[in-house]
Amino acid sequence: MLVGVGVIPNTAWLEGSGLTIDNGVVCDATTLAAPGVTAAGDVARWYNPRFDETARVEHWDHAIEMAAHAARRLLVDDDAGEAAVTFEPVPFFWSDQYDRKIQLAGRSRHDDTVEIVTGSLAERRFAAIYGRGGKIVAVLGMNRPRHVMQYRQLIVDRATWQEALAFAAAQATT
Repeated sequence: MLVGVGVIPNTAWLEGSGLTIDNGVVCDATTLAAPGVTAAGDVARWYNPRFDETARVEHWDHAIEMAAHAARRLLVDDDAGEAAVTFEPVPFFWSDQYDRKIQLAGRSRHDDTVEIVTGSLAERRFAAIYGRGGKIVAVLGMNRPRHVMQYRQLIVDRATWQEALAFAAAQATT
């Protein structure tokens, strides 16, 4: 058995820097932690407007994407009134455990509405979507990579919960 219990970001060296530290370096929706300072990767805790939450995401894929955004953010001239772009990714995680591929895209919570849209839990081959606030916010799949990617795109496109269910119904008939 392997249990992943998360990490604690190493921010001790930033004490007294003037940055806000609270379970990571706190950033705004553009990854800005302070004027001229951005943070990226496991240490960055930022507001993601797509999911209306502040979070840290601990995955190498996310760190690469966030670092590129943070670098672009540093090039924005705030003094000249340039508009900074918000960082609103759809996080993606996966693990291959023997003959099982487990994937999660988006941000799920315990109180989300959950619907199995394809496959079966008993067969350990399924895709489930998560809804909150009238939108699809996550997809969890086991041995359903194609379906996970399709529903991830719906999250990227900001599909409503009803649109996601309609997509699922259309897929069931093909």
